[in-house]
Amino acid sequence: MNSRTLISLLKIKQTYGSFPETVSHITVDSREVDQNSVFVAIKGYQRDGFDFIPQAIESGCRFIVSDRYTALPDTIGLLVVRDPGKVAALFAEYIYEFPHETQTMIGVTGTNGKTTVATMIHNLSRALGKNSAYLGTNGFMLNEDRYDSANTTPETTRLHKRLHEAHERETEVFTMEVSSHALKIGRTYGIDYDITIFTNLTQDHLDFHNTMDEYGYTKGLLFSQMGQNMKDRKYLVLNHDDPWTERYRTMTAHEAITYGMTDEADFWPSEIEGTLEGFNFTLNTPEGPFHVESPFIGHFNIQNLMCAIISEWLQGYRLPRVVQAVSTMAPVEGRLEVLDKTLPVDIIIDFAHTPDALDKIIDTIEPFVTGRLIFLVGMTGERDLSKAAEMGRISTRADVAIFTPDNPANDDPGMLVRALEAGAAHDNYHSFTDRTKGIEYAIDIAEPGDTIVLACKGREPYQIMENYVKIPHRDDLIALDRAYRKYRSEEYAAD
Repeated sequence: MNSRTLISLLKIKQTYGSFPETVSHITVDSREVDQNSVFVAIKGYQRDGFDFIPQAIESGCRFIVSDRYTALPDTIGLLVVRDPGKVAALFAEYIYEFPHETQTMIGVTGTNGKTTVATMIHNLSRALGKNSAYLGTNGFMLNEDRYDSANTTPETTRLHKRLHEAHERETEVFTMEVSSHALKIGRTYGIDYDITIFTNLTQDHLDFHNTMDEYGYTKGLLFSQMGQNMKDRKYLVLNHDDPWTERYRTMTAHEAITYGMTDEADFWPSEIEGTLEGFNFTLNTPEGPFHVESPFIGHFNIQNLMCAIISEWLQGYRLPRVVQAVSTMAPVEGRLEVLDKTLPVDIIIDFAHTPDALDKIIDTIEPFVTGRLIFLVGMTGERDLSKAAEMGRISTRADVAIFTPDNPANDDPGMLVRALEAGAAHDNYHSFTDRTKGIEYAIDIAEPGDTIVLACKGREPYQIMENYVKIPHRDDLIALDRAYRKYRSEEYAAD
């Protein structure tokens, strides 16, 4: 991309030094630059990219974007602008040649269910024979190839690079989770969504948004930024059961399709039957009823699945074909995932980490519990502590509750556990400042027929500890290792 062309896109700017003739890469990470890169110095919540300009130059970068002047050698080009974040998105669009224009762009937002819905859409797209990409909490996927991703919604230059990589693989549909953090700080600037989906809005992230209204309206940016061009056929998929839907419906001129658990919605289920193997139901639609057989557990997963089905229907697929493809799908990893079913106890992992999500898990699991319900929950460090007591109360709906920290970061693990204890509704709970020890204890006290739920992390592969150091950690692997030692030992076999 010609550097002069990029600079000419801006009306308000100051330029210093000499810029390279062309660039082919843009980043906000000084460790990723070379002589063909644009380095954008963005001030974040923990670090200021301005401080890393010398490192970028040392790595060969000759095109720097910043909101402040700094003296640089004449051989380096410095572009000073008001909003480096917006410039990063604009330049990324041009450098990567608007890759989203060749793909159906689907954005999923909401407090709970984003990962499940986005993953369902990706898997359903693959079942229908499409090249598909997914980006979110579970990483970045191109068809079946998986790559790590640091954030639910990456910062803007990395996001556009992912879109470019998907375009290079001839991806037809790109489904991504869109967090409220990303919307507020502009990580999704420039992304032109064709379908946007709202799952629900419940208490979370008030450490970042301060109030529920601010949180809710920030989510609404996804819909309000869909544009006014009515020649572009775009759609919203909204949860009829959530009161925010009526507000979101008014934030755009594009058509809204609703789903919910009652016949007031455009898509709604009836005749629901389920086990821990999956739920079957009748899906009532504007085109009539369809019988759906799914591997997903719980009413909230029926809602998630309806989002996925609707998204394919809006792309032009006939509902009978979509419903048939659902029966071939596998459960979503780490979301109400039942581990090794040959064990004499049911071990279930899930990512739920809000009061509403924890309540729904217990509602879903309770009908299938034959022994005791043992429920482990963790409180995340450096987050909104006001939800902790309610999470503790909900966890004590179980026969046995276990409290641990979850990604404590620089918070005291003991303080996080005590915050959960404050809401306990009975005394049959046990607390551990080490999550691994809590998981092992849950397995140790379980008896055949018991159900163990490990909430808050799903298959997240790490714990964030002091100074934001990531330590390898997997709830599922820890639980299975302990269970195999217990239930497949010679002593147990002899019993």
